[in-house]
Amino acid sequence: MKPSYFIKEWKYHTKISSKKRVFVKFLLTRTPISKLVNTSLYNKIYSGIVSKKTKTIEPIFLQIETTNVCNGKCLMCPHKNMKRKPKVMNQKNFEKIVDNVLSSYKIKRITLSGFGEPLADLGLIEKIKFLNKKYPNVKIDFFTNGSMLTEKKAGELLKLKIEKIVFSINGTENNYNKVTGMDYKRTKRNIDNFLKLREKMRRKDILVNMSLMILDQNKNELDKFYKTWENKADSVMMYPPSSTWAGKIKIPKLLRISKNWPCRPLWRNITVDVDGNVLKCWKDIESEQKFGNLLKQNIKEIYLSENFNILRQEHLKNKFNPPLCNNCDQSIDSSIDWWTF
Repeated sequence: MKPSYFIKEWKYHTKISSKKRVFVKFLLTRTPISKLVNTSLYNKIYSGIVSKKTKTIEPIFLQIETTNVCNGKCLMCPHKNMKRKPKVMNQKNFEKIVDNVLSSYKIKRITLSGFGEPLADLGLIEKIKFLNKKYPNVKIDFFTNGSMLTEKKAGELLKLKIEKIVFSINGTENNYNKVTGMDYKRTKRNIDNFLKLREKMRRKDILVNMSLMILDQNKNELDKFYKTWENKADSVMMYPPSSTWAGKIKIPKLLRISKNWPCRPLWRNITVDVDGNVLKCWKDIESEQKFGNLLKQNIKEIYLSENFNILRQEHLKNKFNPPLCNNCDQSIDSSIDWWTF
């Protein structure tokens, strides 16, 4: 990639994260220093850092699945085989869950995404309005395929306080329909309209990221994808598949690494499904591994529970039980992320 790409990404990521974290991640993934990661010396020092920090940190990220409904049929996503009943979280339950968590922990960011398309939730705008009014200092983001982003909804979103929106596009006009099962012209028109309206309303403080998962169906169009969005979006990310969604799908050429470290989200994140269940991981598409329910229990009762702590201790002993933990897309980040907490 050209130097301009790295400059663009630096500007984007330092707006949503600390410069220290972005710099450390760049050093340990993009420079010759990366060769030290997971060497015996690195592991000895890093294990001490992990052990020390896991004793004091508390959750600062909250992820809420406001709906598990999705209109896409993406090749790399097992949503089409999901057995859970399609559902949208109502406003009352949403507010109860948010109040439950934020009354106990200093949450810095709330992600309104899970195993569904956020714009399929017709109450999404009201949920964000609630957050903006009651918790104005909490950053908000969500991930969307953009296919349901009407001009009216774009205008409503741009009136709200949102830090970033990630558009999962995953293709160009030559392969998008096959990869996602949706119409490229419609999706691109929606996003273009949103970006033009963002410019008109002077809301470039709402950051926009365009993302693509590299598959056999789109790997020859990466340059075209980047050029389509480089001058429109704040960030353009293209990345290889790194997870099988706990064995729910088969992905050829899966990105793998030889070393795992304790998963940072087990300490830093609270993940909630559409029914209010606190999950081990957002990749648990069927909500099979849950630790409690925020509509019935206090968050501290769940977060500090014996079962949750047992899981964290297993991670500290490098025991990553299948199917969720032993092949995970957090593996790479977990080898470097603990430096900056």
